[in-house]
Amino acid sequence: AEDGIRDFCLSRGLGDVYKRQIMEDINKITKTKLLLSFLENVPFDGWSWETLYFSAVDVGLIKSKKLSEIEKDNVRDLFNNSLVNIIQEFNIYLDNEMKENFKKSKSKNFRIPDKIKSQIILRLKAANKFKEAVRISLGMMALPKNSKIALKMLYNTCDIIWRDCGDKSTDFSFYTKRLILSGVYSSTLSYWLNESDFAKVEDFLQRRLNNVSNFGKIKKFTNVFNQSNPFNTFLKILQRFNSSKYSYKSND
Repeated sequence: AEDGIRDFCLSRGLGDVYKRQIMEDINKITKTKLLLSFLENVPFDGWSWETLYFSAVDVGLIKSKKLSEIEKDNVRDLFNNSLVNIIQEFNIYLDNEMKENFKKSKSKNFRIPDKIKSQIILRLKAANKFKEAVRISLGMMALPKNSKIALKMLYNTCDIIWRDCGDKSTDFSFYTKRLILSGVYSSTLSYWLNESDFAKVEDFLQRRLNNVSNFGKIKKFTNVFNQSNPFNTFLKILQRFNSSKYSYKSND
C-alpha cells in the first residue's frame, strides 16, 4: 500500500514538499501501528529491542522474521534508537487520544473539575488495554537517569489538560495548577494500576478532586521558585510527589 502511494506521487509529478508530507503521514501511521503492537507484546517479552523487532514483523513492516542488522537499525531509528523514546511516544499517543476523545465528548461544557475528571478518565481508558506496559514503563522511568524526562511527560500531560479546560493563566497560579493536578493524576494512575473496576477508579479520582483544596499547602513552596527558570524548579517540586516504584523487565 505504501509503495503504491509512493508510485502514485511520483507518477503525478507532485511537488517535493507535498510528497514528503505524504511519506511523513505514512511513516506516522506505520509507527503508530508498530507502537501499539509493541505495547501488546511487552507483557510477554519485556520492554526490549527484540520485542520491537518481533512487533515490526508482526505488523508487516519487515517481511522476514530474521532481521538483518540494517533492518534492525531502521526499526530502532523510528524511535531515535532509544527505548525511553518509545515510552515518550506512548505518552504522546495517550495524550492525543485523550485530546481527541475529549473534543468529541459533551464534557467541554462541564465545570472545570468535571472537565479535568473527564480528561483523566479518557486517558486511563485509552491506556487500559496496555496496563501492564504502563506498569513496566513506569518502572523504567523511576530510574534516576530517566527522572527528568518522566517529570516532563507528567508536566506535558497536566498542561494539556489545563489548556483544554480553557486555562489562560500567566501568573504563579499557572505552575501551582499544574503541580496540584500532577499530584491528583499520579495518585489516580497508581490506584488504577491495581484496580480493574473503573467505577472505583472514578470514585477515587472524584475524592482526590474533592480534596484538592488540601493542596493549598503548596503555597509554602512559592519562595523556592526561580523566576528566571521556573520550569526547572517546577520539576524539582514535582519530585516530592514521586514515591512509587514499579517492577519491570528489559534486556536493554
